[in-house]
Amino acid sequence: MKKLDILYQFNEKYAPFAGTSIASVFENNRHMDEIRIFILGEDLSQSTKDRLLGFAAGHEREMIFIDSERLLRMMKEIGMPTYRGSYAANMRLFAGSLPQIDSKKLLYLDSDTIVDGELDELMETDMEGYPVAMVLDSLVRKHKLRLGFEAAEPYFNSGMMLFDMEEWRRRRCSERIAEHVKNVRAWYPSPDQDLINVVLKGEILRLPPKYNMQPVLLAFNTADYMKTFGPEGFYSFGEIRESIRETVIYHFFRFVGEFPWHEGNLHPDNDLFNRYLALSPWKGYEKKRSDAGAVLKFEKVLYRILPGKIFIRLFRIAYEMFIKKANADSLKEKVNRTM
Repeated sequence: MKKLDILYQFNEKYAPFAGTSIASVFENNRHMDEIRIFILGEDLSQSTKDRLLGFAAGHEREMIFIDSERLLRMMKEIGMPTYRGSYAANMRLFAGSLPQIDSKKLLYLDSDTIVDGELDELMETDMEGYPVAMVLDSLVRKHKLRLGFEAAEPYFNSGMMLFDMEEWRRRRCSERIAEHVKNVRAWYPSPDQDLINVVLKGEILRLPPKYNMQPVLLAFNTADYMKTFGPEGFYSFGEIRESIRETVIYHFFRFVGEFPWHEGNLHPDNDLFNRYLALSPWKGYEKKRSDAGAVLKFEKVLYRILPGKIFIRLFRIAYEMFIKKANADSLKEKVNRTM
């Protein structure tokens, strides 16, 4: 019996994008005997819940809304800061404490992901005794040094996480993360991502980039990317090219100030997002202008007019200046609003 359990976490603002991601899961995994979607929501309206429940029922799939109040109270008690005004970003780190999730393997997906293929191979991954499997982050190089990593050590992107729930619980991963927040450091530039990399250093299985294909790997020539960011602590040229050909999960985080749901965006995943948005419960969603500031708007202009090999160098410099400031803000217990 082919079974697929997926966890999403989002608030009302991100519901249309989570719905689009869920639509892509259903569309490309019709062969699965059972699909259960677990949702950790924050301030979701009843109309949003009804819309998602009706969509799942129409595909003969199960959707389970988990009461997140206990998790929210716990995060407030340990001093977990919010991210973009919401606690939703960190809730998955404590999924192991939720009795409703009885999965052996649980796939977590960010709301800004698209599943463009079958998930069988991923779900059958040999976890080799690791509690979680992830894909390396495509941007971080200098930032991980500030967190105490060596240049050659892996730093992972948290937009897709494959949990071995038994091993996660056995190693007390959620409890250790909570203890770190309470006793060591709570404020990070990338709160959930930095936390899991720091606390579970050496305990994360490395997956190929086809399971979390990030925008910079699509927007830029691979040779230019490798020359600019360097291969140390990342995938080889061949691994990247192979994964681009075989991508299963796309992760469309902000690129030149915009997401694919913004009006007039230049995001490399725009057409992909549009395709699955049209299959989602939010078909007909009206895109809005980005809230990006002047710097990001200027970055978009440069992306339009400069050759790729020149722009990518400026892009890396700008990103590293940005993440350096975000880290300084986090040390002052401030959230950088552009993260």
